[in-house]
Amino acid sequence: MWSNVIGEARVKHILTSALEHGKLPSAYLFAGPEGTGKDAAAIELAKAINCLNPRNNGTEACDECASCSAISSFTSPAVTFVHALPGKDNDREESEQKEEDLTVIREQRAAKAADPYFNLEIPRATSIKIGQVRELRLALSRSLAGSKRRVVIISEADMMNAQSQNAFLKTLEEPHADTLIILTSSNATRLLPTVHSRCQEIRFEPLLVDEIAQALQEREELPEAQAAFLARLAAGSYSRARQMIGENVQQMRDEIVNFLRMGLSRSRKNATVEVDRFLPRSAGGSYLEKRQAVEQRLMLLTLWLRDALALATKAEHEIINLDQKEALVRFVSRFGDPQRIIVAIGCIDRAMQLTRLQLQLRPVMLSLIVDLEAALL
Repeated sequence: MWSNVIGEARVKHILTSALEHGKLPSAYLFAGPEGTGKDAAAIELAKAINCLNPRNNGTEACDECASCSAISSFTSPAVTFVHALPGKDNDREESEQKEEDLTVIREQRAAKAADPYFNLEIPRATSIKIGQVRELRLALSRSLAGSKRRVVIISEADMMNAQSQNAFLKTLEEPHADTLIILTSSNATRLLPTVHSRCQEIRFEPLLVDEIAQALQEREELPEAQAAFLARLAAGSYSRARQMIGENVQQMRDEIVNFLRMGLSRSRKNATVEVDRFLPRSAGGSYLEKRQAVEQRLMLLTLWLRDALALATKAEHEIINLDQKEALVRFVSRFGDPQRIIVAIGCIDRAMQLTRLQLQLRPVMLSLIVDLEAALL
């Protein structure tokens, strides 16, 4: 049911109207920020198309029939869910690596099936490979019985490299009448113009604070005050809000302010110490877990600087970290040039991208300290 998708009333109206009037295109591009429900909406649309007992003039799935259950669990032959797969690890035996990869992929897909807002996090999965595109083309060439319409969902389609996108272009140029292709992307500008132009784009907007807070209360059973606090810090992303559950957010915010302060102290020794405090302290845990912890801190640092920018540009009503306004005022009194703050935010965005390339975290953070100093001083 569409209630499974948080917010995005405009998106739901567009999709239900297309279903009601039989005006579905051959390909959609669901584009927008991470955590806004693009995959969730794609799965819901696939269910609505193939539901055995559709509701509301065929615009909504029942969520109870065999088809809906199979699609929700990623076991339906009518729906193909494509995502990035891990590359080769030269330091591991191929058979051992393959077995471990398959285990991780099964676990991640099961988590995604249980919750469409779950972000797939598969080690070394940095791209959607041309081999996957060729397998998809072969699968689409075969007939499919017993379904109303085949649906292909390519999650984070921008992870296709240029070669994969060019190979996929042939599928878009020769659409099957019984197939709907849905690309989802948080970075749609990375798609080739030729791919982008052959899809009907639907833009997903950041979720409202109240929408995130309500979802946290209903789905995660959080107290109202905690849900509202996390929703303010989530910057429109339900996934991001949920990642902060159980975290000491106040402590993390103190850490990121100290990280910024030491980076601007011109003391390389102090900055290095602060970088080590900024990084996850646990010796255990996978690289993925440590990367996620760093990304969470970088996100909070971005929000903090955006608050500083709002204060510097007389837009105090946009401040999220209301309880840290005094610290923000002190910061802006020294580093209040809006253009410099914008450059600093860009530095954090680049650091975030580097962490996702699975580079060593400490050098990335040390480089960020240098970049922030150059941007703000």
